[in-house]
Amino acid sequence: MTPHSPGADQIDTLYWIGFVVAAVLIVAVNGALIYALRRYRGERGAQPEEGGAGRRTQVRIGGALAIFAAAIFVLSVIYTDKAQETPATGPTGLAAADSEPLQIEATGQQWLWRYDYPNEAFSYYKLVVPVDTTVELDLVSTDVIHTWDVPELAPKRDAVPGKVNHVVFRADEEGVFDGQTATFSGQAYAAMRTEVQVVSPEAYEAFVERQKSDIQAAQDRVVGLIEEGDVP
Repeated sequence: MTPHSPGADQIDTLYWIGFVVAAVLIVAVNGALIYALRRYRGERGAQPEEGGAGRRTQVRIGGALAIFAAAIFVLSVIYTDKAQETPATGPTGLAAADSEPLQIEATGQQWLWRYDYPNEAFSYYKLVVPVDTTVELDLVSTDVIHTWDVPELAPKRDAVPGKVNHVVFRADEEGVFDGQTATFSGQAYAAMRTEVQVVSPEAYEAFVERQKSDIQAAQDRVVGLIEEGDVP
């Protein structure tokens, strides 16, 4: 996975730190076991001896492990806080989002995502956002807990009934980024996927205007059919 947003980049760095720490611990523990086996292995005719380390050695090892654990904790806090910071809209982003993030409501329902844009347009499954622009998703749910998870753009976050959670990201390049389900939400949860399409600010504005126009045209058509008596 290649991160394409500041928050996702911090989480990716934290994952790599965790991987390196795990690798160091595995090597250290296995190295100590191999050394102990070779150093204290039994020999024919030799009497077994009780091995052990002095109190001073134990204190040193315990102190080193405590410092190591504290360093990992501090790094985790630093990178987690950085991942939660709101990035500023860049110079090539949407001008209307210079002072505050572009807010879009993301509604999770069994088993589909709906996105409501500021101009009252909406879309299902596919979220369209402008590049280099700070986007804030207001996550809500109509039924059970759903998880919005597009790892290349932002850390995953839950949409909880009766509560509003937020996801903030800024895509650094145009493209299509896929998201998948991360929480069991019912029989068809595996099909509850999403797609984020990052486009230029001009293409974004054209999309939401076209979307709003198409929705209004469909609404007018339905109303016209009802008034004409073509719909029972």
